[in-house]
Amino acid sequence: MISLVCPSMTAAMLLLASSVAFAGGSPVVFTAHDYGFTGPERIPAGVTTMQIVNRGQDLHQIQLLKLLEGKTAEDFRAAVAAQPGQIPGWVKFVGGPNAIVPGGDALATMPLAEGEYLLICLIPNEQGIPHLALGMQKALSVKGGKSVAVSVPKADVTITQEDFRFGLSRSITAGIHTVRVLNHGTQPHEVVVVKLAPGATASDFAAAVEPRTAMPPPGAPIGGVVGIERAGDAFFTAQFEPGRYGLICFFPDRATGAPHFAKGMALDFTVR
Repeated sequence: MISLVCPSMTAAMLLLASSVAFAGGSPVVFTAHDYGFTGPERIPAGVTTMQIVNRGQDLHQIQLLKLLEGKTAEDFRAAVAAQPGQIPGWVKFVGGPNAIVPGGDALATMPLAEGEYLLICLIPNEQGIPHLALGMQKALSVKGGKSVAVSVPKADVTITQEDFRFGLSRSITAGIHTVRVLNHGTQPHEVVVVKLAPGATASDFAAAVEPRTAMPPPGAPIGGVVGIERAGDAFFTAQFEPGRYGLICFFPDRATGAPHFAKGMALDFTVR
């Protein structure tokens, strides 16, 4: 799915996402390592803030999948083993915190209905093997309700997704922001937020990671939201320092297989 490789980056290039508490409640924390997740096996349904803490040496994300049609985690593993690189059609993409650098953390908030879910990481390692294929998946049961109703976070910026472009509700200023991501497209989309190197564009970054080049991409991801379905929404929080940023979708087009950024789904913006 997402071909966001894990380049070697110097410490000066790493911009870490902030661990700010969300209005969506205390975060449910999952630790990512090379290659797996640790964290709770079961959580209550409702508006849920999920935090990824990256203790690995690669970039990691949490793509949250809802299993449909009574399918199980074992069914998913069997389907992926039978058709490597393909996500079965009986799952629903429901978001999750997107790519974060080693030592960093990121947050995303989504409404979660009762059911069976999987946490997976679709980012490939240096050899191009998706972390999912290396065992980076974890089953999660969502059962019962929260003891206290939790409302969705109050966002101060909205990113809209379409086939195939991003829109920003307003300019993003320096500081910590809660961002709503809303999918108006006809297929799943994600948003990878990248702090760009001077003079680089979001398209430059995307081109450097798909297909992979020998040089590190010109920038570093700071989070965002992994794939959500048509009409879905999710929230994330991040700290934006002054500079140039990009929004990128690496998901493949259902018709052509081309990454969405190649069809124009990349946006540059400046934070002042």
